[in-house]
Amino acid sequence: MPGRGTLRRMAGGDTLTDADARYLEQIWDDCEECLGPDTELLDLAREPADDGVRLVVRYRLGKHDRESAATGESLLAAHSVLRARIVLDRLRFGMSDIIDRD
Repeated sequence: MPGRGTLRRMAGGDTLTDADARYLEQIWDDCEECLGPDTELLDLAREPADDGVRLVVRYRLGKHDRESAATGESLLAAHSVLRARIVLDRLRFGMSDIIDRD
């Protein structure tokens, strides 16, 4: 992850354990893998949510900056939902780019 994008923590002075910080780095790597080639991961944020944790990932796909987000009761649950969301968004945004070219 060094030298590429940013990893943001929860607002409001929330302390992040070493384990959570390492897991967020793993989530970053996982998001890069899920996004596939020709994408650039720009930002990963962990935010508070009423029902747990919200993860927001921003990435560049083609000429456009995109965002995918997911919420879960825990960091693990939010990550699981985010993986599925990224795959669906990647397909949707990719198709939109193809359609917009014509």
